Amino acid sequence: MKILYTLGLLLVVATYEVYTLECHMRELDICAASLLLFNQDDDVAQSEDELDIQCSYIREAQQCLQNYTNHCMTPIQRELMDFTSEGSQNLLKDYCTVGSEIRNNYLKNSNCLNEANKEARSCLTDLQAALDAIGNAEFNSRVTTACCGYQRYMECVRETINRKCGADLVNFTQELLRMAVSRLPDIVCSGYEPDSSVCKDALPPPGTPPIGSNSNSPLSRLFSAYFPE
Repeated sequence: MKILYTLGLLLVVATYEVYTLECHMRELDICAASLLLFNQDDDVAQSEDELDIQCSYIREAQQCLQNYTNHCMTPIQRELMDFTSEGSQNLLKDYCTVGSEIRNNYLKNSNCLNEANKEARSCLTDLQAALDAIGNAEFNSRVTTACCGYQRYMECVRETINRKCGADLVNFTQELLRMAVSRLPDIVCSGYEPDSSVCKDALPPPGTPPIGSNSNSPLSRLFSAYFPE
């Protein structure tokens, strides 16, 4: 869940960077601090108390971003940001509500998800390398590179969870991810197969170390902060 929610939040932060003109991005460093704490431990929460602790970090970061939005954006920009973040906000509400179906299912499968989460770190590494490629791509190639990177990440996560936990949990986590980042990437990126020649040409090979803090991609630099090695 921590990777799912943080990915959704990072997409919102990335959109802030594109649309915000009045305020400086340094103001988002405070928001990042909460997520840095949230991601220091690679283990998946496996109890109600651990979930509540994670939720407190997420709520703090979410409120920080909301304050930034209210202070720095025009009404039209705020409406766009609210639309972008709606899925992750709804997911957070269910995830942090005791007795909700999502929370109960998550806790029931937390032991297996914990093992899968550790193995899925390589998926995030490849995703960040893909973000580096987006930063260096020609303008008319960026959608292709982004979609190939997204589809490769999704396939990597599916394979990892299926290997560790089985097909039923794959379906559950896929729905969580779609709720966190919406179904828009699936619609826009339909037809981009990770093993296709188009994607192989667009992306660095799996296992390529990301550039990180020196990347031309702002989102890759954010990943370096939120998912430190």
